[in-house]
Amino acid sequence: MEHEVVVEKSIRYRVNVSISTKGQKTWDCTCDAQGYTKEEVLAESNALVAELEKKYPIQVEAGK
Repeated sequence: MEHEVVVEKSIRYRVNVSISTKGQKTWDCTCDAQGYTKEEVLAESNALVAELEKKYPIQVEAGK
């Protein structure tokens, strides 16, 4: 008798957006996943970073 193992897939994204004392937006994020391969998790993480970079572009201070 064979038993089928069912692995539930889940992904949790955490994003923290802050405003520095100089008024610049900064962010950090994590992507936690269960039931996915490492390649799939990295692809999800890369997609999240790309979206955040579009929404909150890196601001460079003048003179730097």
